[in-house]
Amino acid sequence: MKKNFREYLELQIQKNNIKWESRSEIIRASGNNQNGHTARVLKEYENKFQFGAVAEIKNKEIKKYFDKQPKGSYISVEGAANQIQKELPKGIIIGETIIYNRLKDKSFNTNNLKPQTLDNQVSKTGLYDVKISMGFKDKLNKLREPGIYLYIELTQRGGQTLRLKTNNKFHNLDKSFPPNERSIKTLEKIIKRLKKNNSDA
Repeated sequence: MKKNFREYLELQIQKNNIKWESRSEIIRASGNNQNGHTARVLKEYENKFQFGAVAEIKNKEIKKYFDKQPKGSYISVEGAANQIQKELPKGIIIGETIIYNRLKDKSFNTNNLKPQTLDNQVSKTGLYDVKISMGFKDKLNKLREPGIYLYIELTQRGGQTLRLKTNNKFHNLDKSFPPNERSIKTLEKIIKRLKKNNSDA
C-alpha cells in the first residue's frame, strides 16, 4: 500500500528502525516506487539511516576516530568529518550530519564526546593550549616502558595533546589525554594495571 514517504521515514526513525540493506529496500517497504521524488526525500534523511556496506565503513571510521578522543571532550564536527574523510575509500563521502547523529548515540559514542560550539570552544580547548615544561616531559619519560609509548602531539586546531600508545603485548591501546598533572596520575594507574595484567597472563 502506497504511503506518504516522508511520514514513513519519520516513523522508522522514531522506531529506531534505521538499518537497511539498501535505499531501494526502504523505498519498496514504504509501498512507493523508486523515482525522482522518493530519491530526493530520501536524500534529506539518508544520514539518519545506515545502508549496507557503505554505512558499515563510515561507522567503523567514525568509531575509530571517537575512540581516540579524550573521554568527555568537545570535538570539532567539521574537523572530525575532514579527518575521517581521509581514511575512507575513494567515492565514499562523509558529511557533518552523520557525525552529529553518532554523537547523540550513547551506545556508539562511548567516550561521551560533545560537539564543539562557539560557547564551549574557548573554555574546553584551554586544556590543550598549554606550554609543556621540561619537568612534565621528564615525568612522561619515567612512565615509558618497552611497548608503552607516551608522547606529545599537535591537535588539528594547534593545541597539544598527550598520546598513549601500546603494542599488542598491552592490547594495542591508542588514547589521548589533556597534557596536565591529572592525566599523569591517570596514566600511572593505567600503566600499573597494564603491567599487572601482563604479568598475570
